[in-house]
Amino acid sequence: MSPENQTPTINPSPPLRTAVIGLGRIGFNFHAPAIVETSGITLAAVVDPLAERRVEAQHHWHVPAYPDLEALFSSEEIDLVVIASPTPFHAAQTIQSLQAGAHVVCDKPAAPSVADLDSMIAATKVSERKLIIYQPARLRPEIRSLKAILDRGVLGDLHTITRHRGTFSRRNDWQSLQAQGGGMLNNYGAHALDEILWLLDSPNFESIYCLSANINSAGDADDHTKAMLRTDRGVLIDLTFSQANASVPHPWQVHGSSGSAIWDESTKKWHLRYFDRKSNPPPALQGGLAASNRAYQTETLPWQEETVSVADDNPAEFYQAVRHTLVDGHLPPVSVEEGRALLVLIERCRRSAESGQPT
Repeated sequence: MSPENQTPTINPSPPLRTAVIGLGRIGFNFHAPAIVETSGITLAAVVDPLAERRVEAQHHWHVPAYPDLEALFSSEEIDLVVIASPTPFHAAQTIQSLQAGAHVVCDKPAAPSVADLDSMIAATKVSERKLIIYQPARLRPEIRSLKAILDRGVLGDLHTITRHRGTFSRRNDWQSLQAQGGGMLNNYGAHALDEILWLLDSPNFESIYCLSANINSAGDADDHTKAMLRTDRGVLIDLTFSQANASVPHPWQVHGSSGSAIWDESTKKWHLRYFDRKSNPPPALQGGLAASNRAYQTETLPWQEETVSVADDNPAEFYQAVRHTLVDGHLPPVSVEEGRALLVLIERCRRSAESGQPT
C-alpha cells in the first residue's frame, strides 16, 4: 500500500497515572475500584498512614503503597491525585498535590470551610492544575431522570421538593465527631444539597432554617438534621439528613402547579401524575360566601399517569468525566465554583442550626 493510501495512526493519550490518598471506606471501596474500571486512567499508587491498609492495597491491586504524600511524590510521576482522606486533611493534601504538579479530585465536602476551599482554589491558579470536587450523587440515574422530568415542564411551576436521605445507624467513628468534620450535614447533607443546587440550576435562597440534633451518635456531631430552604422564586425545599430514622418514607417527593413526581426506591422508578394546564384553565372564582349548590370543589381533571424507569448506575462514570476534563478539555463534572456554592450553603445551614434562627 502506498504511503498516501495508508490510514494515519492515531496515538491515544497515555493513561492518567492516578494515586488514591486514603484507603478507608470511600477510598478503598469506591474510588480505587472506579479508577480501575475506567479506560484511560490507571491506578498507579495508593497512600495511607496505616501499614496494614497499604499491604492490603498492594495485594489487591498490585500497586506501590506509600505512608504519605512526600514518599509518593519522591518516587512516582503522578498526573492525578484523589483525596479520599477525612475532611480535616483535604485542604493541606490538595494544596500539596497541586504544588507537586498533579491535578486533584477531592472528596466531599471539599474542605472544612469556605476559607479552606478558597486557599485550595488559589493553589490551582498558581499551579495551573485543576481541582474537581467529587459529588457523584448528581450523576445518579434517578437524579438525572428527575432533571429531565423538570425540564419537560409537565409538573408546572415547582412549589415544594421533599428530600429524605436517611437510615438508622449509631455511629462511633470519626464522622461522629464535630472536630473531625463529622455529622449528617457534612455527610448526607453534602450530597442532598448538591443535588438541589444542580436540579434547580444554582438558585438563590432567600431563607434557610436548619435544626440539628445528636440522637444516637457516640460522638458530639449531628446524626439528625432538618433543613427548610426557600428560593427567591418561591420553591420550598424540605430536607432531612438522618441516621436516626428506622423507617424512611419516599426519598423524593416533587410537587408543582400541574402535578407531582414520586420516587419509589424499591422499584427504582419515578411515578408521575399531572394534567395539561393550558387545556384545563382554572375555574372562575365564585363571589360571595355561599358555595354554589352547597358543593365542595367538584372539578374533574384529566390526570395523566406516567412511570419513568431509570438506567443502571455506572460507578466509573464520574472518572470517565474526569478524564474527558483533563485530557479532552471538557467541562468538569463538578466545578470548584459549584463546590464553593455548596460549602456556602452548608455554612448557612450550620449557622442556622447553631443560632436557632433562619439565615
